[in-house]
Amino acid sequence: MRRMHWSWEQLQATPVYVRRYCLDILGMLAEHEQRENERERRRAERDARAG
Repeated sequence: MRRMHWSWEQLQATPVYVRRYCLDILGMLAEHEQRENERERRRAERDARAG
């Protein structure tokens, strides 16, 4: 849970359902970032061909 800035001790003290919820949120954030990166890559390729 590095992205959540939790220590190992804090992670171990966190209930399993909270960890699962956080992992779901982190997964959604990663998917969003991946889509945004892909969109930017396609935009840069399009701009390179046009200019």
